[in-house]
Amino acid sequence: MRRPLLAVLLVVCCHCLTFAQTASPEQYPKIEGFVGYSANGYSEKESSGNAAVQNVSPLFSDQAGGPKGFQTSITRNVLKYLGIKGDFSMYFNQSRGQAGTICLQSNCVTGQDFNVDSRAFYLMGGPEFKARNHTRLTPFAHSLFGMARSRSAFSTASSSLSFSDSHTRTGLAMAFGGGFDIRTSGRISLRSLIDYVPTSLGDANPLESGRQNHVRISLGILFH
Repeated sequence: MRRPLLAVLLVVCCHCLTFAQTASPEQYPKIEGFVGYSANGYSEKESSGNAAVQNVSPLFSDQAGGPKGFQTSITRNVLKYLGIKGDFSMYFNQSRGQAGTICLQSNCVTGQDFNVDSRAFYLMGGPEFKARNHTRLTPFAHSLFGMARSRSAFSTASSSLSFSDSHTRTGLAMAFGGGFDIRTSGRISLRSLIDYVPTSLGDANPLESGRQNHVRISLGILFH
């Protein structure tokens, strides 16, 4: 009689312990950090083939993006579905081209090569919303606000004409988007995300709008 009773008590105790471990809906990681590869696309405006050299780099410093870069963020989860995120990203772009006609004072050359070295960084923060569930796939969305700083250096050199200059812009930046986390282990998930990123860095042409539109795509690892 005692053995069946002990067996029943053991089963009940085990069931209670299992229920206590799995039925707590408030269990979630307090801190999550992300690092990954990122690309920030920008729709370039057409420019004329002729230029009188004064300050050329401002024509490129409003782009604030590049085909390669990285993104990192840290999120403090205050509720199961809500966290506060701090986000930093940086992008690089090196481009080469051939100018139609470049004039420096009275000296003009045609078809001369030029180089543009650009880089930009974003520092933003805001809320992140996560649809936590019992599967390995967790969707999320965020709204981030902060600033962007973009710098471009222009250079061209030949035996006929040499010139270089640089320009830096700083302005408002925002990011609206989200993505998915795919859990691979208890402490690691794979993350993919896409954002619409408007910036306000001004424009070299006073007749043009000072707003730029970007699309940011990132892939990387999320640590819980």
